[in-house]
Amino acid sequence: MDVKLLKTFVAVAENKHFGKAAEQVFLTQAAVSARIKQLEEAYKTQLLIRDKNNLKLTAAGEALLLHSYILIDQFEASKSAVSMASKQKLSFQIAATPNIWDAYFQTKLIDVTNLFKENVVSTEISTRESIQRKLDDKSLNVGFLADPIKDDEFINIEIGRFEIALTGTKPEFDPLTDNYVYVDWGIKFIKENTFAYKLTPSFKTSTASIALEWVLSQGGFAYLPVNSVQNLLENQQLFTITSQEKLTRPIYMVYKKNASQRECVETLTLCLTSHEHER
Repeated sequence: MDVKLLKTFVAVAENKHFGKAAEQVFLTQAAVSARIKQLEEAYKTQLLIRDKNNLKLTAAGEALLLHSYILIDQFEASKSAVSMASKQKLSFQIAATPNIWDAYFQTKLIDVTNLFKENVVSTEISTRESIQRKLDDKSLNVGFLADPIKDDEFINIEIGRFEIALTGTKPEFDPLTDNYVYVDWGIKFIKENTFAYKLTPSFKTSTASIALEWVLSQGGFAYLPVNSVQNLLENQQLFTITSQEKLTRPIYMVYKKNASQRECVETLTLCLTSHEHER
C-alpha cells in the first residue's frame, strides 16, 4: 500500500472537501479523486459518501481512518530510523586477552583506528574463553590470543611475537627466598619453561600489568614483556635475570571462517603482518 494514498484519504476525511484536500497535499482535485478511487478498489468497498456540499465517511471509511493515522505514523518513524541508521558507521569489534593487550595490541590501537575510519572500532580486554564464545556467536569480529583456538571453524594467524624475561627488583634471583609471581602466559609457556614450572609462586595472576604492580610494590620476580618494562630496566628499577633465557610468545589473530565484515578482517591481517615484516 502506497502511504501517499492514505495521506490523501486522511486529508479528504479531515477537510470533508476534495478541493481543500487537494490544496493540502499539493495535487489537483482530479488526482485526489483518483487516489480515493484507488483505495476503494483496493479495499473493495465504498469509503466516502459524496453529497453535493458535504463528504461523509462510511463505516469502512471510519475504520480505515483510524488505521491510516497509525500506518502514517509508523511510516514516518521508519523513515527516521532508516535515515539515522544510514548515517551510522558499522562497528568492528576487537578483543584481546590481558597479556596480549599489554604486550602488543595497545601499541597498535592508533594504527587500527586509523585503518578503519569508516567504522567505529570497539575494543575490549577479555578472557580466552569469553573471546572464543563471542567469536562463535559473532558478537566479536577478531580476537588476539597467545594460543590458537584448535577448532576447524576458526582461522588462526600468527601475526607476531614478543619477548618475555624473568624480571625482578634485584639483579639476582634466589628461588628459595625471593617472591615469585606467576603470570599465566598460556599452555605453551608451561610446556616450554621447565624452570618456571618448578618454582613455587607467592602470587598468581593472568595479567602481566598486575604482576608488575605486585613486583614493584612488594619486591619479587615475574616473567614480564620486555617492551613493557624497558624504561624500568633502563632506570634500574627492575633487572632482567640473565641466568634465564628470554622467551618469545606468539600472538595469534583469530576469527571464524564465516566471519562477518570479512574484508575488514583481511585488511587488518595484511596491516599487522606487514608491520611485523618491516620490523
